[in-house]
Amino acid sequence: MKFVYPEFLWAFGVLLIPLIIHLFNFRKYKTLYFSSLQFIKVVDQQTRSTQKLKHLLVFIARSLFIICLVIAFAQPFIPVTNNKSKGGKPVLAIYIDNSFSMAMKGTEGELISEAREMARKMISNSNLDTRFMLVTNNMNGIEQRLVTKIEALERLDKIEFSPIIREIGEVIEWEKAAIQNEHETKQKIGTKQFVIFSDFQKSTASFQNLTKDEESYYYPVKVTSQDPSNLTVDSLWFTSPIQKIGQNNELNVRVHNYSSKDIINVEVHLEVDHIKRDVFLDIPANNSTTTVFNYTEQTSGIKEGKVSVNDKQFYIDDEYHFSYSVSKQSSILIINGDNAVNNIATVYSLDNFYTVETIEQTSFTLDALNNKDLVIINGAKEIPSGLSENMIDYVNNGGALALFPGENIDLNSWNNLLLSLKMPTLSSEISEGVKIKNINYDDVFFKEVFEKKPINLNLPAISKSYKVNNTSNSLSMGLLFLQNGNPLYSRTTNGKNVFLYASSLTPNYGSFTTNALFSTILLRTAELSKRKTPISLIIGEDSKFPIYFVSKNEIPIHLKNKEVDFIPRTIKNSGSTSISISGMEAIENLKAGTYSIIDDGKKGAISLNYNRKESNIEVLTENEIHEKLNEKGIKHIKISEISEGQSLTKIDLDKPYEYWRIFLILSLIFILTEIALLKFWKK
Repeated sequence: MKFVYPEFLWAFGVLLIPLIIHLFNFRKYKTLYFSSLQFIKVVDQQTRSTQKLKHLLVFIARSLFIICLVIAFAQPFIPVTNNKSKGGKPVLAIYIDNSFSMAMKGTEGELISEAREMARKMISNSNLDTRFMLVTNNMNGIEQRLVTKIEALERLDKIEFSPIIREIGEVIEWEKAAIQNEHETKQKIGTKQFVIFSDFQKSTASFQNLTKDEESYYYPVKVTSQDPSNLTVDSLWFTSPIQKIGQNNELNVRVHNYSSKDIINVEVHLEVDHIKRDVFLDIPANNSTTTVFNYTEQTSGIKEGKVSVNDKQFYIDDEYHFSYSVSKQSSILIINGDNAVNNIATVYSLDNFYTVETIEQTSFTLDALNNKDLVIINGAKEIPSGLSENMIDYVNNGGALALFPGENIDLNSWNNLLLSLKMPTLSSEISEGVKIKNINYDDVFFKEVFEKKPINLNLPAISKSYKVNNTSNSLSMGLLFLQNGNPLYSRTTNGKNVFLYASSLTPNYGSFTTNALFSTILLRTAELSKRKTPISLIIGEDSKFPIYFVSKNEIPIHLKNKEVDFIPRTIKNSGSTSISISGMEAIENLKAGTYSIIDDGKKGAISLNYNRKESNIEVLTENEIHEKLNEKGIKHIKISEISEGQSLTKIDLDKPYEYWRIFLILSLIFILTEIALLKFWKK
């Protein structure tokens, strides 16, 4: 047997009081005068014996009363039989999953409300000496402390939803470390019990980080929604890589049905600028459907929009925010070398969307790159080191570069540039097998260019080209291939926009410029080269949003809307600047929506969405939870489920066997016995 308050046992010193009373209080004598003492002696002996017995019984009853009362206040208990901890105060660590999926509807309100009320019952019914750790997905310093019953009850009502998603194993190990630190620095810890309130979604309920534990007690409590279904806007994208005034936009939207039933006639709503559109979809069970919104841009500038569905269960993924820019023009710079051709400028001059500036290689200055979306080196024999460095910085800052070599090029200067851009190098000229044979139709470069794959396409003739050598450093994809397998036109695959034509455009090297494929290649290169930003990003993920025009003043960039003003982390690399929205700080401070990017003026817009990890609402069964815990070496497990509301659910935690109530009752019995002896035992 152990005591919660062993220091109270010092109160046994009070036993001296009844002992003193017994020794002195009952020795009172009264003188009586009789003519004869013969009969009095007999009566006196009988009375003395009776009184001694009475006094002894009163003394015993009074002493037992005090003993039982002291023991009751010391709160005796027998520890749980399997508990190996020696002494110390018991700890009840309660984890309440406050991710967005806990907003789904249970029998008696939101799942998080049911979890809170069950936790309240547990805390209220716990022993006074129990210490509590109340943890959510926030896992901050406040939640790391052990608190009293009153503090735990006060903090319950302050739990709010969080976009943070935690692995259950990670949370429990964090709790263990905090409890161990408390044990080593402040107070001795006894029984450890871990209660887990969650919906246990398969997509997020991981026990991977959990370590073996044969001493503690685990109580997974599964809260269950009434309707296990969800409808979400999964993703969206534009068919065309560029949006122009007067051009028809095709916005593709994918809606997913996480349900075992088909959903008929789902309304999907689009709002962008002043345009509103609605479509109605039929979505099969556990499947997705993609629809297309068509609309025409009437004005230039930044466009903000969102696509939404009406789902009454899990609402946090019902909207998808996006933003993009519609430009009036795209600016192209052509740097002419010794073997430049006029065909490039001619092709772009046919479309008013492109503004073209042509300069000689010898006249190039750094100012010529200002606000240019695409730079074309046209027919250069040699790439000077200064021009090479400028082109590398330009590409790293988000610009696009198309390289068309001249005749008999200086391989060293060209290859120095190509290696820095992670493109394959060039070597000697070849003239065998140089007819164009294949087009890489599957690459994104040709997506939507052809309505269908041409069967008998008239391909231009190439008389000779430079041999292309792939190095271990090169990251490129061939777009046009010659019969000898040599790529004629390539692009980078590392997120940069660099294009390489492995021949010369002069008539001595072929008639490529006279074919329709030539203009197709140029226009598509320009479309993919337009400086653009992601139409949306996921909060907390390691994504970067490029900022092309940053103020020279030392003014921090703000992300701002009607509700939030946040200073994100900015990354500068080789002259480029980008915004990072990864990390816990972004998750805690940002909400889904569209934000203005501001330093000394508005620089654009960025649209942020929550990740869709919790959209799949499929959950673990009780057997699966038990198996996963067993696999991690957890010995003491008792699983419960709240499926009919928290008011009808009872969860029993293993508790020490307490005896203080028994001793309190015994003390009352002994005091009543003493009173009865004094009142009814007459002399």
